Amino acid sequence: MKHVGYSFIKNKNMVWSASVCMLAVLLTLFILNTIVGLNVFYFDQTQSIFWHVLSPYLIVLLLSVMIISVLYEFYVFRSGGHSLAKQLGARRLSLIESIPEESIALKITEQLADTFLIDAPAVYVLPDEVGVNALTAGFYPRDIVIILTWGALQNLDELELYGLLSHEFNKILSGETAENTRLKILYSSLTTFSQWGSKIAKLGFTKHGQAHTHKFATSFVAMGGIIWLIGSLGVLITRFIKYISLGSRTFKNDQKTRRLIQNDANVQTLLRIYVHHSGSQIHSEYAESISHMCFANSLSPQNWMNIHPSIEQRIYELNPGLVQDLQLENLKKLRNQPLFSLFRSFDELNSEVYTPWSSPQPLPLLRLSPISFAINDAIKPLNPEIRDNMQRPELIQRALQTATGSREVMVAILMIRQYREFIPAEAEVSRAIVDSLLHLDGRVHISIFHEACKNIGSMPATIARQFLMKLARIIQEDGEIGLLDALLLECVKYELNLLPLHTPTSQEDVKPQIVRLIDALLHVQQINSQNQLDVRKKILRRVLTLKELEMYAEISDEPIDLSEILNDIAGLLLRDRLSILGVAELCLWNDRIITQDELDVLQLLYWRFGFETDEIVDLMQKKNSLMIV
Repeated sequence: MKHVGYSFIKNKNMVWSASVCMLAVLLTLFILNTIVGLNVFYFDQTQSIFWHVLSPYLIVLLLSVMIISVLYEFYVFRSGGHSLAKQLGARRLSLIESIPEESIALKITEQLADTFLIDAPAVYVLPDEVGVNALTAGFYPRDIVIILTWGALQNLDELELYGLLSHEFNKILSGETAENTRLKILYSSLTTFSQWGSKIAKLGFTKHGQAHTHKFATSFVAMGGIIWLIGSLGVLITRFIKYISLGSRTFKNDQKTRRLIQNDANVQTLLRIYVHHSGSQIHSEYAESISHMCFANSLSPQNWMNIHPSIEQRIYELNPGLVQDLQLENLKKLRNQPLFSLFRSFDELNSEVYTPWSSPQPLPLLRLSPISFAINDAIKPLNPEIRDNMQRPELIQRALQTATGSREVMVAILMIRQYREFIPAEAEVSRAIVDSLLHLDGRVHISIFHEACKNIGSMPATIARQFLMKLARIIQEDGEIGLLDALLLECVKYELNLLPLHTPTSQEDVKPQIVRLIDALLHVQQINSQNQLDVRKKILRRVLTLKELEMYAEISDEPIDLSEILNDIAGLLLRDRLSILGVAELCLWNDRIITQDELDVLQLLYWRFGFETDEIVDLMQKKNSLMIV
């Protein structure tokens, strides 16, 4: 009975859509016939504007073109969504031949298909589209496909990609995918002319890598422009009809997606598009005809009557306070939500009062010289497995078995990193734990810190913030702070669920923070001051323009909040974060042995920016071995 009701609703929707399409066709014919009638009337005043000597021929010609275009679309879609992917020039993803970003998309698709007990749709990618967008197409489970833009694969992290694909699965489950595909066929009668014009005009443009322009290039552009202009009326009417009939369903789909996956990953996806330089725009000549099938606007935001509301409106509908925070903070971080809020409803969060943790004041300066081990300590990094399994003193092992003891071990390690040879007599820390740690190889301290961090247990929010404040005061006791100590504090925040949610942001907005991070990275290095300045220039040339290089020529001596800087940079696009880390690796450790502190910093940076760390640690260990040989 439920299936019968669903079929009835689906058929009713299609009858309505077909009726609206016919109305749009009649309106287009009427307007074009009237325009031609005005020209005929100019030469022969006896002719009627609305029905003249050319009317029969014009209507037959236009109807023939429209019918042929619809029949051709039916032929094109004989293989369902696969045919549309081929028409758009998309490439099918294969797990065997995929790069890591493509593998993640395929993995998430399989997981969602298993969750909703449906066949996993094929996944395609539009290789030349840098905007962040996606669409689904097809009629039946066997021919439904998901098409992602290259920008979506390259710029979304795993959580954001999960939100995007979840939205597309919602359309598959609701039957909207099949309806959208049928609408694409119906409205092709009105968009065919503009597509032909775009294709012909493109023949006149020089393609990338092409040496010479075609001798008829100007003719192609002119002819294509005229045909596109004729077809623009059909496009305008189609857009108007879609805007009236389909414009309100985007908000419903966003809400349904959130309820379907029971978290707010799709909000994070919208935030990413909000700050992306290309937004969600698709530059294909088919962008108009597939606009109603996409996750977000496939056309320019400046276009009239876009089917999808703006990204800002969609975020506002899901959480009004979020847009206000974005505007007030200039697309910076959100301080009012912990990291795990992505997996809880906003209604639940709004019932709580979350007080963010902030660094102790006054803020410290950047540490300009690394906290190094004593000369008799080795600096070559240990193998992670060896370091984790090295024998600990019995006192340390006993302390790590309790939450209180683990916290004391963490305090002791941070104090040793600050003072090394002299721990203040009034320090609230066990002297026995300090002495035990001092008799260990200094390279093992960070490993013990991570182990202790996992054992601190849950605490009330107030106690957790007090503990963080205590650690923060230790690492900036002398008014300076280093990158490794700040990253260790980030690990503690993560364990206590106090790590703030990063807000997606653009690279232009965080250039000062990137420079401060590079300065902090340099001062972890075991290289002399003159070489540090040379390396700094080398790195900055890769991330700044010539004008910006002049602005940041000198190292700033202003107070610094490294935690805030790390959180801002964590909101960059996936490719931007990888680019910054890649430049750091190339300029800092490409031609020299990496030390234990440097490797710990690199590993924690990868973790803080949302990447797996095992591979980079293994790669750096192999480079070290080659250097030594």
